[in-house]
Amino acid sequence: MRAGWAGIASAFVVMTVLTASPASATSITYVLNQSGTGPVGTAGTITLDDAGDNSVEILVTLNDGYGFVKTGAGDALAFNILGDPAIVIDDITAGFAIGPTHESEAPFGTFHYSVSCTTGCGNGGSNPYPGPLSFDVLLTGITIDSFIANGDGYYFASDLIGPGNVAANGLVVASSGVTPVPEPASLVLLGSGLLGSVYTWRRKRRQRENRIDLSR
Repeated sequence: MRAGWAGIASAFVVMTVLTASPASATSITYVLNQSGTGPVGTAGTITLDDAGDNSVEILVTLNDGYGFVKTGAGDALAFNILGDPAIVIDDITAGFAIGPTHESEAPFGTFHYSVSCTTGCGNGGSNPYPGPLSFDVLLTGITIDSFIANGDGYYFASDLIGPGNVAANGLVVASSGVTPVPEPASLVLLGSGLLGSVYTWRRKRRQRENRIDLSR
């Protein structure tokens, strides 16, 4: 019976861990790595975080040597949301403001919304601003999955200049993102705790049986 109970407990732990499904992702990171004017490598990243209160936080972090500019090619950041709804853009980094909507960012297509650099970013490729840029997008029911690619397959576009003013002078875009896969940590901890409880119970039972044998 002792082995039976241990086996049942172990099987329950295994089933708990194996059947645990990952929680919904609340963060995704896009890489700015395609330029319309030449090789760019990785200019920076765009991270979306689901704040859980009908808002998504956006953070644009540029790599060393890159900066926001106003070359006329586009805006500091342009993006799309499913259904093209009316949104609120809030808590923008100083020096940036809400930009035009339904703006063509050639050669990468049209984007629904944008944030523009208003101070410290050019004009042209002069005086690049390294950022970072952050802001919140507010909309009932919005999540990171609400952000979609435009008709040309691009999620974001940013008017940047790179090291030596030659690596990227104009639009740099992101066409795909990487979603962190959350671990079902609570179930893993539960399974570990059950295994520990079974081990402790078996050890104490063996010690009790040994004491009984010695007293005979």
